[in-house]
Amino acid sequence: MKVTKDMTVTLDARKTVPVDIRTPRPAEQRGVLSYQTYREIDGHSLTQGTMYFDSAKRLYVSPTARVTDGTFEFASRWQLVAPLLRAKVAGSDADLNAYHMPASPLFPDRGAALTAVDAGDAATADFSHARGRLAVVNDPTGAYEKDLVARAAAAGVRAVMLVHFGDSGWTRWDPQGERWAVPTVRIGSRAGADLPARIARRSTSVTFSGTARSPYLYDVMQVSAQQIPQHVVYTVSERNSAVVRSTYTDNGGAGWASEQRFGWRPYQNTAWLQYTRFVPTGFTRTEYVSAGDTTWQHLVHHTTTFDVDMPLAVGVRDTPRTYRAGAQPAETWQGALVRPSIPIGTTTPTVREGNVLRLRIFEFTDSQSGHWSRAEQGDGGGIGVSGVNQAGDTTSAVLYRDGHKLIETDSAWTDMEVPADAARYRLELTTSRNLPDWKYGVATATTWSFASARTDTATPLPLLRFDYQVPVDAHNTLRAGRTHTIGVHVRAQDGLSAPRGVTIRVETSYDDGRTWRTAEVTDRSHNAFRARVAGPSQSAAVAWVTLRVTARDAAGNTVHQTVQRAYALQR
Repeated sequence: MKVTKDMTVTLDARKTVPVDIRTPRPAEQRGVLSYQTYREIDGHSLTQGTMYFDSAKRLYVSPTARVTDGTFEFASRWQLVAPLLRAKVAGSDADLNAYHMPASPLFPDRGAALTAVDAGDAATADFSHARGRLAVVNDPTGAYEKDLVARAAAAGVRAVMLVHFGDSGWTRWDPQGERWAVPTVRIGSRAGADLPARIARRSTSVTFSGTARSPYLYDVMQVSAQQIPQHVVYTVSERNSAVVRSTYTDNGGAGWASEQRFGWRPYQNTAWLQYTRFVPTGFTRTEYVSAGDTTWQHLVHHTTTFDVDMPLAVGVRDTPRTYRAGAQPAETWQGALVRPSIPIGTTTPTVREGNVLRLRIFEFTDSQSGHWSRAEQGDGGGIGVSGVNQAGDTTSAVLYRDGHKLIETDSAWTDMEVPADAARYRLELTTSRNLPDWKYGVATATTWSFASARTDTATPLPLLRFDYQVPVDAHNTLRAGRTHTIGVHVRAQDGLSAPRGVTIRVETSYDDGRTWRTAEVTDRSHNAFRARVAGPSQSAAVAWVTLRVTARDAAGNTVHQTVQRAYALQR
């Protein structure tokens, strides 16, 4: 229908239908729920979207006739995980629709069943009969709740249920920060209206279940093309999803990371209405991702960020991509070794163009090919920035020409003008990560040696780089005996032939570089090597491994890289 004059549109919610997302295992929306419409006609287009926090449980839409003139699409974006909290009164099917308070400790994953006791109003709460039980407290103002919970804990209360003054008890649990004294949940006034009366009549038990460590995630982009049908049903399965096994490595932080898999449709230039999520570290999760023509890009930061209501902009990211239905890739985030490199498939190669070296070396890449991050300024920083800050990452780079210092700068992500004549260059890049929640790969030093002369077109520089295969677990720790084995692969940049005549040397230190041991190296052909590394002479429970690797090819190009505390050995 074309609008050619003023018209009246009547919206009738009774004629809407639910958007039904069906998942293999029980799941609830966590984080922002959003939907959008796209319309293109006669060369003009419009995209409109709306978002809700996860207080919204359902989405209803109005079915439409099929669009035959131009393009129309309705799409909804869902982020579904195992329920965080379920609270039910024993003997009843009703769910109390309870929410953990932001700083509440969690119930154990095995759940809990507690006898409920009416403790009265918050201002005059009486916990004398609630030892070992669940104290139900009417909370008409929401004031001084932390102090109330501390008082309840002192009286031996196992958990507190706050009856909110509003119809919804919605709040958002946060894994970071100091925890309250006992698990504390909140329910709305309507759900809590009958509970005190029920408690007065008979013994009432409330069962709690749920987990914050969901073993699965459903990243769903539901799409209806050319019309919204009478039944909007999207069933998540391997037939319409990629099943990604994602490991979020623990690098010594507080146990939680920030992440988001941003998704956008072909008519969009970027993702929107998708903010920050939390995931446990040292943890592997099965993630179903909608396949097809939706583009996805995953970002993972090694710790929590301050404001989850902003799009995640820090951490390691991959290249935007689509997924094939039925694919089962595996991803590891922040896995050892984290070090400077030029990743395979980069869209920003390091080249010489004329008399300019266009250096584009990422300060941090991890064990997964294609993952990269720039250094972060300060505590939180941002991808795409670099510099020196006592509370963040420190980076510096120096370029030498024929042994003489030519340029000194704060990163190897810069343009450097050099003389036209052929010369040998040495590029030194150092990084350090001075953050309390980063214990692995705390400092690196990488030196490249190569020859270069003026070029007529952008030509990749012959910078050798290492790919490492270290069989660490999700805590960047390797259980090892007297020896262990790591793999090292030497590569050139994309666009250059594989280096020839490569030799390498692998050394390890267990005292942060004061003394070194040379590993036994085996050439496995195609520039892949295996190093047999001897363990520390002293049998400490945990030993930090500092790694130093040197490679040279037949053309005289070299790379020398040291990663301090690259990974750990645990006996």
